[in-house]
Amino acid sequence: MTAITAESGFPAMLNQGRISYLRFAAYLGAMAGIAALAMFGVTAYEEDAFLYQILSLKGLVWGGSGALAAAGLAVVAATMKPELLNAKSARNITPWLDGFVLMVILAAVWALFEPAKDQISYDNQSNLFAGRIIMAMNVIFIFSAVSYIAYLFAPESFIGRVATWSAYTGVYLGGSALLLRWHESYLFNMEIGHAPVSNLYEVFILLFCITAAVYLALEKRYQAKAMGAFVMTLVAAGVFFGIWLDSVGQADIKPLVPALQSYWMKIHVPMNFVGYGSFAVACGAGMAYLVRYRLEANGGKSKMLAIFPSLDQLDQLAYKAVAIGFPAFTLATILGAAWAAEAWGGYWSWDPKETWALIVWLIYGAYLHARVSHGWHGKALAWWAVAGFLVTVFCFLGVNMYLSGLHSYGQLS
Repeated sequence: MTAITAESGFPAMLNQGRISYLRFAAYLGAMAGIAALAMFGVTAYEEDAFLYQILSLKGLVWGGSGALAAAGLAVVAATMKPELLNAKSARNITPWLDGFVLMVILAAVWALFEPAKDQISYDNQSNLFAGRIIMAMNVIFIFSAVSYIAYLFAPESFIGRVATWSAYTGVYLGGSALLLRWHESYLFNMEIGHAPVSNLYEVFILLFCITAAVYLALEKRYQAKAMGAFVMTLVAAGVFFGIWLDSVGQADIKPLVPALQSYWMKIHVPMNFVGYGSFAVACGAGMAYLVRYRLEANGGKSKMLAIFPSLDQLDQLAYKAVAIGFPAFTLATILGAAWAAEAWGGYWSWDPKETWALIVWLIYGAYLHARVSHGWHGKALAWWAVAGFLVTVFCFLGVNMYLSGLHSYGQLS
């Protein structure tokens, strides 16, 4: 299955060659600089004020120095080895990092609409602006799912563009709303402030955004728009659950429990959800495969067959999604073990969350082994992708809601 590159003009100029390569290096350098600030800065890492450390002059100096140093090294490396200017890693990852920068800018704009200090109350958080953005995100993601489904029955280019751009809009709204919630957590008290990945409500929003982003990256690269009807329907189903969490009081910003007051949370949780979101996309590809397989088995006369990617393409897309998610989930599990050693004194405790995470890891590891080493493909692996995601959902949601253990802070309260 080959990638389809449809970019031209200004976007193409930005996302390839020297501009893309240097931007990629600068982003990596800035992240390294912020990490160095946390590890070696004068006050080092402080959970209570880390966001404002990043946004302060000190953060600008550390991050900017890292960006300049990395860009300088990139120039030297590209001079010695010009083929680096066309590196796939820079070309593929830089647009994602650009998107994150846009979310930061949007969050800064949204912060201007926050209520006055004397109108902010910990006991009643309904007037915080992030809640309005999240509600807009919910509506747009549902609208996107409906548009993708409509595209299956009326494959007009306008409907397809509306579906795609509404999905992009939902991702940017959700991502910027999470960043805004990070800022809002400091408005109550500097000691309450923390990254917005500490409860089910917040990580559901993170899951929506990552799932949609991974899907949109594959759609753009492989023109697999029909798969969006399945992936975005999964996102829309999660949106309804998120709305329910809000209705039962789970959306409020609350202080972190001691175990979560660690820099590991900002690394472990997002990496975990890159895995979860990618597995959701693989599930969507698996469902699309099974639907197309059924349509072909029924005579192959359905008009939808002209819209769907081929069975081989859907099989490849499911594999590519798992290939994105599995390394991220593996890294998250390793980081979680390091965090556990720091927080609880041991790398592994056979806690229910840890046990089910291991089960998920084994399921997708076996999926990759069966496909790469034994050449499995087709209907069996499509069902595997769907069943694997059901297990993932239980690991993420069922364990948090119904099983106790060291991760009991993730339960509904």
